[in-house]
Amino acid sequence: MVKLKDGLISLDDVDVKILKIINDDVRTSYRQISRDLDVSVGTIHNRIDKIVKCGVIKKFSPIINHEILGFTLTTIIGVRLKGDSIEEWEERTVKNKNVIGIYDVTGSYDAFLIAKFRNTNELNSFIKELLKDPIIERTYTQTVLDVIKEDMGSSNIL
Repeated sequence: MVKLKDGLISLDDVDVKILKIINDDVRTSYRQISRDLDVSVGTIHNRIDKIVKCGVIKKFSPIINHEILGFTLTTIIGVRLKGDSIEEWEERTVKNKNVIGIYDVTGSYDAFLIAKFRNTNELNSFIKELLKDPIIERTYTQTVLDVIKEDMGSSNIL
């Protein structure tokens, strides 16, 4: 791994292979990774430590199957705001338990939310609550019919 002058990180082949292994199963032991890559356990430990310290890995966390917990409705909600209070609105919205993603975007809307709900009643209440906020000009809601790919931590891009 090399830190480039513009603040970006360049990974070598071993780093990429380590990331792919732990992306598939973060519980893979350092010993198993060292066997798979034919390098020492110490090397694996040091490399993962460096990858974490430089910020390539933000955190280790489980991938929750929301559907099996009853959150079967995924929505994409465009939000158009009045004025320039987007940061204040985002600080409040990020705390909502149903919202799993907030993206600032270009185009007709200021932000898009990804949110999960148990049913349309929860979604309806959420949208009505959003629209009570005086800085919300308009929303645009789409319901996801089928998730083809959802892999936010993908190492396949490397």
